[in-house]
Amino acid sequence: MHLRIASLGFGNVGQALAIMLAEKAGEMERRYGLAVSFTGAFTRSSGAWIAPRGIAPADLAASGWPRTTRETIPNREAAMRQIASLVDGPREFIGDALAFARTCPADVVLELTTLNPMTGQPATDHVRAALTTGKHVVTANKGPIAHAYRELRALAGEHGVSLRFESTVMDGTPIFSMAEASLPATTITGFRGLLNSTSNYVLSLMAQGKTLEQGIAAAQRAGVAEADPSYDLDGWDASVKATVLANVLMGAELRPADVLRGTLGAEAMRQAQADMRPGETLKQVVEAERDGEHVVARVRLLALPATDFFAHLSGMETALQIHTDTMQDLTLVEGEGGPGQTAFGVLADLIAIARTNTNK
Repeated sequence: MHLRIASLGFGNVGQALAIMLAEKAGEMERRYGLAVSFTGAFTRSSGAWIAPRGIAPADLAASGWPRTTRETIPNREAAMRQIASLVDGPREFIGDALAFARTCPADVVLELTTLNPMTGQPATDHVRAALTTGKHVVTANKGPIAHAYRELRALAGEHGVSLRFESTVMDGTPIFSMAEASLPATTITGFRGLLNSTSNYVLSLMAQGKTLEQGIAAAQRAGVAEADPSYDLDGWDASVKATVLANVLMGAELRPADVLRGTLGAEAMRQAQADMRPGETLKQVVEAERDGEHVVARVRLLALPATDFFAHLSGMETALQIHTDTMQDLTLVEGEGGPGQTAFGVLADLIAIARTNTNK
């Protein structure tokens, strides 16, 4: 089977995906009879292109497109010249992202754009446009699943295509595929987790005696925190992930604003660290549980005792504990995440789409 893929967004994750697809091309052919080519990409800074005859991942990865540093590709025009130099001559796409999602010559559209946690836009519209024109969608963007999961799932079913999103929580850790394939006849009754690597990293450094400011600066140097880390420290990243998990695993109909957020943020972290008892470890914890017919999700700072497994996770480690009625508690732990692990989740979703359609 040959899958033609086109990507909305092509930053660190897209580039890591091209490299991984190139490295795994032989294994994917042997194990699944699957070949993949890129037939287009749409970016804000480096232009957009389509290549109806397809570009092999190895060729796209070797091209280095889109390099955006001042020393390599200084502007959009240079980036387009770079991609146009590839074999089979990709041509520039003129139009907006919605037009690209609708008209790109692809079997699968990847949604890899930047998250808007408050609205999920414009990514949700991108996904909607691709599904309604009969294209499978793989999204690493949490927004569409947090804000419109039921609608998009129904839309995919109506058009006979797949909507997959393994990389939306804990990079490529197999959360949703595990629940789908390995937990038959199981009700997930709740979950708790450490889902934001930035807050965990900063809190771990504070536990070692660093100040809040030193912890944030170290996280920024490590590439874990943005210049403004408030989105992570204030619990919004965790709230979006909690919404995705609750909606998909527990059948909830939440939005990120529905997630209960305790006293969070930089000052709350500083005060909570000062108030802890000996032996406790401070963590930003996500929790969800059923309350009658409803699901309640929350994000809060908790001082965990040494007997709590989560208290021993440090650095950029993240974890999710799923409560079930068949297997009791299942716990998944991810070490240091990053674009490579996120790219793996996208690759896994592509293989799942190929296998599903091969078996039809």
